[in-house]
Amino acid sequence: MKKKFILLSICFATVFVLITVELINAQPTAEQLSEQIAQRNSQRIANIDRLSITISPQNGGFFPETTSSYVKINRGGRDVLITEDSDMDVGVLSGSFDDQLPKIIRAAHTISTSILNGVSVYKIEVDDPDALNELGRDDSDIDFYDDDDDITVTGAVVWLHRTELYPVRMEMEQISPEGYSVQVTLDMDDYREYSGLAIPHRITMNIDGFQDQFTEEDKMLMQEYLRDIEEQLRELSDSQRQMMEDQLRPQLEQFQAMLDGEFEINEMVFIVTDVKVNE
Repeated sequence: MKKKFILLSICFATVFVLITVELINAQPTAEQLSEQIAQRNSQRIANIDRLSITISPQNGGFFPETTSSYVKINRGGRDVLITEDSDMDVGVLSGSFDDQLPKIIRAAHTISTSILNGVSVYKIEVDDPDALNELGRDDSDIDFYDDDDDITVTGAVVWLHRTELYPVRMEMEQISPEGYSVQVTLDMDDYREYSGLAIPHRITMNIDGFQDQFTEEDKMLMQEYLRDIEEQLRELSDSQRQMMEDQLRPQLEQFQAMLDGEFEINEMVFIVTDVKVNE
């Protein structure tokens, strides 16, 4: 009887230890998770010195096709990929390969586990505006916020793949200088590896509240801007005008439709169409 009791005690103790270990693994501290992401990112770019990514809007869209180039540097004792050159980059993958994501995670006030679209994830919540609005300043290659009169990020939520440690969703709450609230959500899926680096090939951007902040004066200024572009196009030679119209016409038409209330910038889907490594 005594042996049976001892065996039961050992079994319960073993189960308790296993459960405790699982809970610890499931709930790392913000500092631990930030360090894990930074280490994993450095490992993933070990064989990459240069990277080029081309992104196109699905079925056309408000933004044109863009190509961004990244170069590897050592910053803070760790290798990162920073933006070297880009057409516009539209903010979709900016900060994905450098030290900005670990900085966001380090400022987290809550880390929990969840399931998102069938994937086991960490849900990281950040409500530190000071930390969020420092992103893109100091040693970063990306200048998210040009001056003190720009938008203010008040909160962020990141859903991180628990085993791969890359983001599958990012959500940011922003407030404009006029007090308008805008929520930006990025969903990233169809990850594919290039020389060890995982890159999402489908990025869905949702912007809620963007158009609410435009005043009638803003719309008049934008209409004037469109007229100026049309005037500049008319002054070009036929071949130049045709080339520019092929590039700009879809965006100009959607911009006009937005001002007329016939088009809203809500959901936009971007597809990675080309990736070049070390070229």
